[in-house]
Amino acid sequence: MARLSDLVNVEININKIKVQGVELPVIFTFESFPYVEESYGKSYNEFEKEMNQMLEKGSFSLGEKEAKLMRSLIYAMVRSGGTECTPLEIKNAIPLYDIPDIFRVVFDIFNGQNFQHADMEKLKKDEKK
Repeated sequence: MARLSDLVNVEININKIKVQGVELPVIFTFESFPYVEESYGKSYNEFEKEMNQMLEKGSFSLGEKEAKLMRSLIYAMVRSGGTECTPLEIKNAIPLYDIPDIFRVVFDIFNGQNFQHADMEKLKKDEKK
């Protein structure tokens, strides 16, 4: 029997970020939502609302709230990409001056997804039936 990886690119949705010069695989899927909530400490809806508020300003200073939003998304995508870590490890591993560049990469991926949080909620309801 053929292996899927022999037939198609099984990493088509995986991108990479560099942390301390090391490439880490990142992806944003439905499985990423709980990681966002774990890191941010609030619901995904609240995270998304606050992320949109931050981005609506166009430009912003990198304060603790903005850094936490960015690190939460980075953490979720690193975990979903298959790297075991904690939110604290992400915070301590990425120097503050590297966060904007890494965030640009993960945000482009995040922004390119076609689903909304409401889609995940519908899936959860279907699973319970």
